Amino acid sequence: MIDTSKIFYDLVVVLPNGDKIRLAPVLRSLSWEENDGELAVRLEAEIHNQRMKDGKWLHQKIPLGSQVVLLAEWGEGWKEIFRGTVFSWDYRTDPLGHFTITAYDQLIYLTKSKDDRYYKAGTTAKAIIQDIAKAWNIPLGTVQGPDVALSKQVFRGDSLADMIFSVLEQAKKRGAGKWIVRSKQGKIDIIRPGQNSPVYCFTADTNVGSVEERQDIEELVTRVKIVGAEDKEGRAPVVAQLSGRTEFGILQEVVYQRQYDNLAAAKSAAQEILKERGQPKKARKIVAPDLPFLRKGDKVKIVAGTLNGYYIVKSVTHNATNRTMVLEVEDVG
Repeated sequence: MIDTSKIFYDLVVVLPNGDKIRLAPVLRSLSWEENDGELAVRLEAEIHNQRMKDGKWLHQKIPLGSQVVLLAEWGEGWKEIFRGTVFSWDYRTDPLGHFTITAYDQLIYLTKSKDDRYYKAGTTAKAIIQDIAKAWNIPLGTVQGPDVALSKQVFRGDSLADMIFSVLEQAKKRGAGKWIVRSKQGKIDIIRPGQNSPVYCFTADTNVGSVEERQDIEELVTRVKIVGAEDKEGRAPVVAQLSGRTEFGILQEVVYQRQYDNLAAAKSAAQEILKERGQPKKARKIVAPDLPFLRKGDKVKIVAGTLNGYYIVKSVTHNATNRTMVLEVEDVG
């Protein structure tokens, strides 16, 4: 296991002329997070302001749009953890003098941009995401899929991030499973979760500070009805019905056959709904020593509290200031 006391962090500002300013000596706090349902990594740093050799103050060297790179070293040399763009800047006068910056990786442009886009029936989810990335000049990294052909896609004024989430959800309903979209070294990756090696282990007696777990059936689905085409009078027949854990009562979702190529595809979508929402929802978090390279979509092993087994990181918040991280995890599915 990595000795977290020997992990070092540095935040580097890359100036337009290529010069670099290393901020490690003036960092007052540093954190970054990857959240479920969001594409971009968000980084926040509080920096001690000081006058530079050229007479300018440090805050003048880091305007909006500046490029920043987060590096970390844990015994294997300095590794890039994050690169992104400063989107907000907050200066405050106080006796110590400090300012705060917030930066996102380049996937933020897909979140904050809207467009109209059309894709003919048979276009794969992978091809759609590749096309969107190309249109926004985001280089492709590891793109493993999903290679599932979709029905015609028409987007009107949707954010590019919502388009990506939509096609991934449709691909999942067609049997493609879960996929993770994330940025690495300035490129977009589309990968299956849980492919990291090694898989790190967290246990109650070694490195887990606390465990939280909450269970509920607020969004549970116990039955899915598949509805066919309407007749002339507007009546739509029920062509199939799938049931799950009805011991919790009837909590029903509806799938419309017209949204799929055939009944088999509609049944597959219904089965995916029961797979995704057919069990009580579990929210599980642990606090542990920071591993700066650990990311959303990585697999971990946890033996602490009510958790015992392998899990996928659903979201992660790294705190370099106190060298801890908070992991929200879900079952390996």
